[in-house]
Amino acid sequence: MDKKSVETQELIIRAAKKVFAKKGLAGARMQEIADEAGINKAMLHYYYRSKDGLFEHVFQEAVIKLLRPVAAFLADDSELFQKIRNLCRHYYSVLSEYPFLPNFVMNEVNMAPERLLKMMEIEGFVEAKENTVQKINEAIQNGVIRSIDPRDLILNIVSLCVFPFVSKPLTEKLLFAGEDVDELLKNRADRVADFIIASIKLK
Repeated sequence: MDKKSVETQELIIRAAKKVFAKKGLAGARMQEIADEAGINKAMLHYYYRSKDGLFEHVFQEAVIKLLRPVAAFLADDSELFQKIRNLCRHYYSVLSEYPFLPNFVMNEVNMAPERLLKMMEIEGFVEAKENTVQKINEAIQNGVIRSIDPRDLILNIVSLCVFPFVSKPLTEKLLFAGEDVDELLKNRADRVADFIIASIKLK
């Protein structure tokens, strides 16, 4: 594929992300994506013959970017508190660059959860989860952290990382009016990790 074709394809993908993020698979139209990309519909169909095919490409990329940090966290054999810090930093890095991802993924998951479950299998999510559950239980038994359901801990981490981006339009007006919210979110990862670690660490 020549340089111009690669650039056109990247332009289409960027446009598709914007349109799908706003309208989802059902509401998006190929003409809207072509208009957003600044190309004609015939050229769009040359690269992607169907809306479903284009969506599948965008969705898989989005899910991988959103879920792979969790899978990596679950499979990581490093010390538990460092694992937590690594995950928070990675999430805030990814979501600062792609703030539409959580809403985009969750909208489609609510309509077709089997699509996400398939991606989780491919990413080795289930096997990695067992590794982290064991690590958390060992930390409890060794008196490093308080007794907590490992699933609750994982949910707490993901929720505190993802929710600020999901609720950004609201919190921007209610909590951070007149401030640079993007900059505040960039510096939040370590504060979230500190908060989570403090909530489970035994004194």
